[in-house]
Amino acid sequence: MQVLWWLVPPLAATVLAMLWAAWLGRQRDDDRRDDSDAALAKMADALARPAPRRARLQSPPAAVAEPGHGVAVRRTPRRPASPGSTTR
Repeated sequence: MQVLWWLVPPLAATVLAMLWAAWLGRQRDDDRRDDSDAALAKMADALARPAPRRARLQSPPAAVAEPGHGVAVRRTPRRPASPGSTTR
């Protein structure tokens, strides 16, 4: 049993983190939400406006015939098979 005592601190930290996250994510009955008609109209106006377009900073990259994979591969020359050798 003494061998497993090293598990106590990580388990305690995990339980404390779970309790903290549950406390922060709890349902609150505060009056933080604004459900007034003015707030709803403001949200409807914001959603009705078109989103601003981003300026294109660069032209699209040119198409690459053979994509690079980041590894340099050196092709080794192949020797012709000699008449007396067998390959498996």
